[in-house]
Amino acid sequence: MMHPVIETDERAIVLDLSSGATLNGRAIAGLGVHEFCAEIDEAMAKAGTGFAFGRWGEPREVYANDLFAVAGSGERRTIHMGIDLFCRPGTPVQAPLDGVVEYAANNAAELDYGPLVILRHEPPGDSVFFTLYGHLSLETLERIDEGQSVAAGEQIATVGSPPVNGNWPPHLHFQLIRDLKGLGVDFPGVAPESERDHWLELSPSPARFFAAIDPALLEYDVCN
Repeated sequence: MMHPVIETDERAIVLDLSSGATLNGRAIAGLGVHEFCAEIDEAMAKAGTGFAFGRWGEPREVYANDLFAVAGSGERRTIHMGIDLFCRPGTPVQAPLDGVVEYAANNAAELDYGPLVILRHEPPGDSVFFTLYGHLSLETLERIDEGQSVAAGEQIATVGSPPVNGNWPPHLHFQLIRDLKGLGVDFPGVAPESERDHWLELSPSPARFFAAIDPALLEYDVCN
């Protein structure tokens, strides 16, 4: 049985963070981390919730530094390959399924994952796959070790805060990965538009891991 990655309330909202979008009437592009935090907090407060989702497959303008430049071209990586769950720093993160800690590391570059964990899952009679948890707390890396077995529902991490979490508003980036392709902790969370289909096939929608909300709401509609 799948366990919730983070326990949310019934009023959790879904944010539009796509290119050109606004939050509370303010353009998202170009916001500093503290301004971005304030706008997300205001949107959650208006809805009477402490939780807000960001969608899988969404094209975004917030990936602004050279980390997201595509080598040898003028293209940038813009397509979000996971689901975000904005919440308070320190919020517990649980393993949704039994697994083994494949990686635990700190990708400390600006706008990178910050502390992250990747679990390996081998369900009986099914293919091996991985789940990635980004923007965690440093405390997470003190409590978990590579090679450690974890059970469904066991706490594996807590949500981090800026600047330690990659300097993002506090949230969990949760990603489903069919094949790490030898990339380890450098497996991307954002893909270039020109390779959208390839990367989203490797990282299909993880909406089914958030059963408390309609999965369709967590997936960006390319026909928008």
